[in-house]
Amino acid sequence: MIRRESYSMINEERVKELYHMAVYDSHMDKVDSQIGQYYIWDYIGKELVRSFFTGTAAYVLIAVLWGMNDLEAVTARINNLDVVDLGVRAGILYAGFLAVYLLATAAVYLIRYAYGRKKLRRYAVHLKRVRKMYQREDKLRT
Repeated sequence: MIRRESYSMINEERVKELYHMAVYDSHMDKVDSQIGQYYIWDYIGKELVRSFFTGTAAYVLIAVLWGMNDLEAVTARINNLDVVDLGVRAGILYAGFLAVYLLATAAVYLIRYAYGRKKLRRYAVHLKRVRKMYQREDKLRT
C-alpha cells in the first residue's frame, strides 16, 4: 500500500534532475555538441587547422595595412628594394606571428575542451540518475 501512494505522487527528485537536464539542453550550443564527438587532440587539431588559415589571412591583412599606413616610406624605398631580404624578414615575422597565434589557439581550445567535457559529465550524471529512477519505478510497477 505504501508503495502505491509514493508511486502516485510526483517524484520531486526526478523533477529536479529533469530540470537540470532541461537547463543544459536549452543552453547547449554547437561547441558543446562538438566536444562530445572528438578526442581532445582531434578537437584541438581541427581548430589549429582553422586557425592556420585565419592567422595567415590576419598576417596578410596586417602587412597590407602597415604598408598602406607608411605608404610614403614604401614608395621612397622602392628603388632600393632588396627582394630577398624583404622575403626573409616577412617569412620570419610570419613564422613568429603564426607560432604565437597557434599557441594561443591551442591554449584557448584546450581550456574550452576541458570546460565542455566537465559540463557533459555533469549532464551524464543527471541522465544516469533519471534512468535509475525510471528503472526503479518500472520494478515497482511489476
